[in-house]
Amino acid sequence: MLTGSASDTAVKPAFRWLVRLIAVSAVVLLPWAAYLALSLPASVSARHWPVAWTGLDLVMAAGLAATAWLAVRRDRRLAFPAVSTATLLLVDAWFDVCTAPAGSALVMALADMCVEISVAGGCLALTAAVWQSTPYGTVLQGGAR
Repeated sequence: MLTGSASDTAVKPAFRWLVRLIAVSAVVLLPWAAYLALSLPASVSARHWPVAWTGLDLVMAAGLAATAWLAVRRDRRLAFPAVSTATLLLVDAWFDVCTAPAGSALVMALADMCVEISVAGGCLALTAAVWQSTPYGTVLQGGAR
């Protein structure tokens, strides 16, 4: 169904409604983003700033570890943590650069952004490599298929 192999008549109504909901959500987010751009204050103070950034880094580390573990096994399920982690890395890079003050902190954020974009690309490349080289349903080690 997701790869285009199912006919349109075989697609369940719930799936069609979910697709519509996601499409409408994308459209609704555009004016919402414009509203935020015009109404949010230029700066804010966050009470739990260290917890937010530490938590994000720990989640990214867990995602990278899961991606590596599944990649070693040539397990196609690595797509889930790999794509999620790549997304988090790109979001982290964005916020690092956008929240960095001018000067050396911004230079460090830009350098970190280059590393995070590279690692995100690596996650996506691993996913593509495993999906292209491994037949569907195959787990090379540890799985009984």
